[in-house]
Amino acid sequence: MDTRMRSPTPLPTPPVTPRPTGPYYTITDFIGYSPYKLRVNPYYQPTAAISEQWLDDHHVHPSARKRAAFEACNFGLLTAMCYPDADYERFRVLCDYINCLFAFDDLTDEGGLRKNGDGTKKASDIIMNALTHPFSYETEFRCGQVFSSFWGRAVELGCTTGTQRRFLEYTDLYVQAVHEQVVHRAKNYIPPLEEFIRLRRDTGALKMCFAMGEFGLNVDIPDVVFECPQIKIMEDCANDVVVLSNDIYSYNIEQAQGDTCNIIEAAMKERGLDVQAAMDYAGELVKGRIDLYTATKAQLPSWGPKVDADVQRYLRVCEDWMTGGFHWSLESKRYFGEQVTSVKKTLCVEILPKEAPRGQIAIPDLDRAS
Repeated sequence: MDTRMRSPTPLPTPPVTPRPTGPYYTITDFIGYSPYKLRVNPYYQPTAAISEQWLDDHHVHPSARKRAAFEACNFGLLTAMCYPDADYERFRVLCDYINCLFAFDDLTDEGGLRKNGDGTKKASDIIMNALTHPFSYETEFRCGQVFSSFWGRAVELGCTTGTQRRFLEYTDLYVQAVHEQVVHRAKNYIPPLEEFIRLRRDTGALKMCFAMGEFGLNVDIPDVVFECPQIKIMEDCANDVVVLSNDIYSYNIEQAQGDTCNIIEAAMKERGLDVQAAMDYAGELVKGRIDLYTATKAQLPSWGPKVDADVQRYLRVCEDWMTGGFHWSLESKRYFGEQVTSVKKTLCVEILPKEAPRGQIAIPDLDRAS
């Protein structure tokens, strides 16, 4: 018998994802920091694909290239991550809502309305009319048509009076803030940080998304809950977590396009920071909001067993939006394109080169709309 010692078989070396070779920055690991875990709606597919086809059937996308880019974002996955408890019928409406929201957002962020204040005001008025009168309002503006469609179905499914009121109120705040942001962009104006964060709480549309979470759960939460100081703090914290982390994730493509409506740009301007220091600053802001949300949750008053249970379900929507936003941003190609797998592993983002300035893009269906 050969009793000589043998060298152990070396373990295979795990593949190493290389860091970018050009200029890059690192982003905060929010998934590792957050105590809230990811959940996904079991009706994700084929519902998400059906919703994408529904939007396409309304010819909302101005070109085949725009449609392909939109569908690569996989907004159905975001919806499934943020509304995991919605039943099939309500989840379908929520998928349509999120698709509508991002279609409109793309018009104002990178489409024909990005620096067009008058056009944004006209589009915003149509959206509000479409939501206020979903069964009677008619428009040639396709975004207005799809907003009427999803909201009419939400109302027919039994969206409560309180939820309807909150959703319409928050949508009005959203379109007003989007118009203000478009005006800022046209003037190359970057607001001070406090002003920026206040505006971002409305341009991010999270208040609307939280209200749609009530619809998704089919709960009827009394107004007194939403007047509670602790609930307001928690909603603001969750809102800030989602929109500020979104600014971190989206910064690369926005800086390439010359867009300064971002917490990173605001921090660099006000505090004299470079990109990495601004990323770290914004990352600490987000982590602080997660901590404050968690601490405040332990201080909630009681409204009785039934309401307390519904409030906990509603707050889970806020938590699912925080968690879903983190995970989707590192799964979808919306912010990192083909870099996304590498960014997810390394948290390193290679800085994109600046793009050539773009001219005004026509929106014929909005131009025809009255």
